[in-house]
Amino acid sequence: MRLTDSTEFERVYKQGTAYRGRLFSVHAFPNELGFLRLGLSVSKKVGNAVVRNTLRRKMREIFAVVAGEAKGNMDLVISARPAAREAAFEELREEFDRALRKLGAVGS
Repeated sequence: MRLTDSTEFERVYKQGTAYRGRLFSVHAFPNELGFLRLGLSVSKKVGNAVVRNTLRRKMREIFAVVAGEAKGNMDLVISARPAAREAAFEELREEFDRALRKLGAVGS
């Protein structure tokens, strides 16, 4: 359920739609697989390796919960912003929910 290949990331960035929020942006592109897949991009601007990996774990956990409720058939790439470093888990979850609603991956 993860995007790992750089060509998959590029396809989502170039051909997909985007939600741009305060904590991160989410790019989405339909896939033919029948389920959601997640790709994460957390640059060094966000923090050191410990901070970046902690943020990745939080986002994967949020995705795991939400993926069960969401409609399938989308590749999602989350690009974290430096503000995400200080955000609480619940703030990340709320922004991710907003992004999925805007992108049409979940119902209102």
